[in-house]
Amino acid sequence: MIDAYDVLGLVPTATEDEIKKAFKVMSLRYHPDKLQASGASLVDANERFNDIKVAKDILQDSARRKIYDTFGLDLGQEPPENEFWTIGWNTLLMSIGSVTLRTLVFRLALWLIGFWWLAFLLILAGVVVAGLYAADFNYGEFRVRSEEAIPILINVGVIDAVVVLYWLWPLLADTAGLLYLVVEVVGLEIFLESWKHLAGVAAVCFFIAWLIQNWWMWILGLEVAFSVVVLLSLLIAVSLMKLWLDGMEQQQVEKLRSWRLDMRKKRKDLEDEVAELRQKVQMHEQRGATAASRQR
Repeated sequence: MIDAYDVLGLVPTATEDEIKKAFKVMSLRYHPDKLQASGASLVDANERFNDIKVAKDILQDSARRKIYDTFGLDLGQEPPENEFWTIGWNTLLMSIGSVTLRTLVFRLALWLIGFWWLAFLLILAGVVVAGLYAADFNYGEFRVRSEEAIPILINVGVIDAVVVLYWLWPLLADTAGLLYLVVEVVGLEIFLESWKHLAGVAAVCFFIAWLIQNWWMWILGLEVAFSVVVLLSLLIAVSLMKLWLDGMEQQQVEKLRSWRLDMRKKRKDLEDEVAELRQKVQMHEQRGATAASRQR
């Protein structure tokens, strides 16, 4: 892990202008073409130049630099609170919202099917589509038996099947709606592997539909309320994280800056000690060479 300040030869309190100037100087001094001309390997030259660019990216982004100065490491371009929000949105809100939306859609569909004239039109549309499929109807580049038309045929068939189930017994249509929700959550593949899985889940869905047949509005309301609660909880969690990061910044920035400066001082002391030892070794070797020449 690089020290961004050390790579650019800056103190931890460097200003934005100082960072820009240091990057310009260091990028010119350690450009891969120049280093290769002086005998350095291409891998080492590219690695050194990449460290300089990474250090510049960290320090020129004020939010990113703030995190770096607080924790002593780079967490990337995205602030932690934004990353937390993204994870919560994708893993919680999207899943809950998807189930709520699908519940609303299938209940709305069943309500519309309750109008006999609309249900009759849907059945008529299914009969027309079936006739076009039997006649292998073509219109320009569109062919009713092509792969592109398969999703349309499946949707029309499913809609007409739900209409028929609703006419036979509305509870069967509720069961189909629940089965649709289960398939959307766990995937269709598991049911295609075995008809026993599908039959078992359908039986469970029928039983649940029978239990909750008069409670759908309450269930939908609970789903919406739960989504709102999760959203508010996520907003509060992100706000608390932001406050915690601000508090950590006030506590840790000065400590980390002092630690960096102390490490630089210790490194300078070690470098001076090494240089002094080298000088003593060289002087000892010179004395030995002088003594040997006198003996000759």
